[in-house]
Amino acid sequence: MDKKKIFLVLLIVIALIILGIFSYSSLLNSKKSVDQEDNAFTFVCPSGGEIKITYTEEGDSATLFVEGKAYKLKRVISASGARYANDEETVIFWEHQGEAMVEIDGKIIGEGCRLKE
Repeated sequence: MDKKKIFLVLLIVIALIILGIFSYSSLLNSKKSVDQEDNAFTFVCPSGGEIKITYTEEGDSATLFVEGKAYKLKRVISASGARYANDEETVIFWEHQGEAMVEIDGKIIGEGCRLKE
């Protein structure tokens, strides 16, 4: 082979290696996104509204997304189910057996909301 062909083959091999590295990196990033979503759940309310909640890995806190706002909540004592609230307990998310309720400033925003499949 002459020098031009060797250079061209070498250039193609380097390009394939770089492409492989980017593909592998992209695969790792997409896996990370899927793992982060493992703790996110969406509930659909009878009114048609949706409530999304994302729990920390430990389950001791969560972020509630409702009506275009995000609320940071901590797990609080509950007789049954999982109950999360802010420090003032003006925002409450309560889930029991796949059904959720959200209360904000004493007003029930969603009740009887079912886990979206």
